[in-house]
Amino acid sequence: MFCLVVCIVALLLCACEKKVEEHVDYSLICYNDVWPMDDIRVDEHPNTDIKALEKQIDLRYPMMIGDTLDVSILEFKRDVFALDYYINSGRFQGIVPILRGSFLEQSIRSGARIFIFKHDSFRRYERSDLENYVRQFPNARHGGFPQEFLSLPFEHREPGHTSIQTKYFIGVKAYFPVLAQSYRDSDLQWNVARSWDLVEENDFLAWGRQLNIVQPRGVYREASTLYFNAGEGVNGMATRLPGGRVVAVWGYLDWTDLERKFFTASDRVYGARY
Repeated sequence: MFCLVVCIVALLLCACEKKVEEHVDYSLICYNDVWPMDDIRVDEHPNTDIKALEKQIDLRYPMMIGDTLDVSILEFKRDVFALDYYINSGRFQGIVPILRGSFLEQSIRSGARIFIFKHDSFRRYERSDLENYVRQFPNARHGGFPQEFLSLPFEHREPGHTSIQTKYFIGVKAYFPVLAQSYRDSDLQWNVARSWDLVEENDFLAWGRQLNIVQPRGVYREASTLYFNAGEGVNGMATRLPGGRVVAVWGYLDWTDLERKFFTASDRVYGARY
């Protein structure tokens, strides 16, 4: 009897751990009570030049004679890759519509999806209607930066100097995605980054082997911390915190100031719930 109970519990745990695949019937997604046209295209092998892009869906809505609303949906492996492409590709301008020829293009990022709306430049499409359309999809999450950024220090942030890095991290190949923020206080400038989520030790070491490791002076060296040079006069420190998050600080600072900021950033990231 006991063995039977153990087997049942094991099966239940496996069922809970199994990833539930999102299924969306695109033919049922309306825009302001308008059904999409029949020529729905789902590309399971999209542009491989875009990192972690898993799927592209194209839909068309007949709004009125001579005007069709085209919707392209880019689905990424995870929301960090969608955010990376949205910020760094240069293709999007947030809520600002972009004029491309005789058409206007608007975009919304929601979780792991980016929605691109293309329509006649003479027709007005309310932003609220576009957002309501996006909310019909699973795990809809709009705007702004993810909660993970809240774990980085608040003081002296440079507005507009926030980034996602998935291909390169501090000038070398990235083995894990990171969130980075720049800071400035008078003549001092530095950067703080944390991994998006937990990082395997082997991935952290593989990334660290590419750095220009140095022997700092004036600070007590920790065996678990990497001390490196990231450019002329740019000192840096990085570590993999207990539990698996990675934190790094680098900038035009002497080792004493850098160490102080590194400890502050490490404490905040380690204590964060996300």
